[in-house]
Amino acid sequence: MTKGIPLGEAKARLSSLVNAVAYGGERVVIESRGRPKAALVSVGDLERLEGVKPGRPSKSQRRLALAQAGRLRKALEGLRLTDSLGDLRRLRDERLRARG
Repeated sequence: MTKGIPLGEAKARLSSLVNAVAYGGERVVIESRGRPKAALVSVGDLERLEGVKPGRPSKSQRRLALAQAGRLRKALEGLRLTDSLGDLRRLRDERLRARG
């Protein structure tokens, strides 16, 4: 069941509305001046809307990330990457010497 509720009332009843959405299967439309502005839906509904679980990328997103990583790896081939920890120590020592 979907029900509309004014923003001020939603603020005052947020905890109970979240419970109604999470455990009661309700959907709540938050209205401002009689117009719908936002909605509270369960995580299950959100997963269905987005087609993926929150926090976990989809297969196509993972494939895209792997392709980007491959291109980056190829672009970095042949470059000499320095020892970051050694560089940080050297910079710290230089800064301490400069302070005197």
